[in-house]
Order: sequence, then C-alpha cells, then structure tokens
Amino acid sequence: MNQLEKAEKIAANLRQEPYILFRNDCIGKSRRLKKACRDMGIPTRLVVCLGYARARLFNRPLIVPVIHGWGEVEGQRIETSRPLGHSGFMGIVPVHIKPLIAIRF
Repeated sequence: MNQLEKAEKIAANLRQEPYILFRNDCIGKSRRLKKACRDMGIPTRLVVCLGYARARLFNRPLIVPVIHGWGEVEGQRIETSRPLGHSGFMGIVPVHIKPLIAIRF
C-alpha cells in the first residue's frame, strides 16, 4: 500500500465523523489528517483556501464565498470534511469548491 492509499484510508475514517462547524469542520479534520499522516511518516500538507462554491438558497442557484480546508499527499487533494459527493449547508459539495487564494502549511 503506497502513501497516498494510506492517507486516503485515514481520510475515509475522518469523513464518517459528523461535521460540526468550528469544532469538527473541514480545517479541523484536515489538521488531524496531517497529524495522523505525520505519525505514519507520510509527508502531508494542510491547505486552507478562500474560494467560491455553487450553492442553493430557497431553491435558487448562487455563487458564495467559502473558507475551506483539505490535505495534500503527493500533490493530490484529499477531502476530509464529508463523505465524497455529499453536500453540506446550502447544497455545497466540498469537492467542487474552487480556490481563489490557497495557503499551504
């Protein structure tokens, strides 16, 4: 099993945890991914971005600004916030968030 597969397995467990804004959100889960990967010797970066996403409010499509976080292993984006493809508040799907400004730690 290569490093990317190991990191993806850790992320899959984190995705199953409930998403709680400011307590167990995308940035917090990504920090935990980075720590778990570091403990296993996998080089990982935490990425925090200001971006935009498509959303729905009162059944109308919108483009909204969001702050989002994820992990990167071997240059691949690893989402941790929700199960892949599932939407959150206002129908925002984390995988579809487009970063405008990203900071890597």
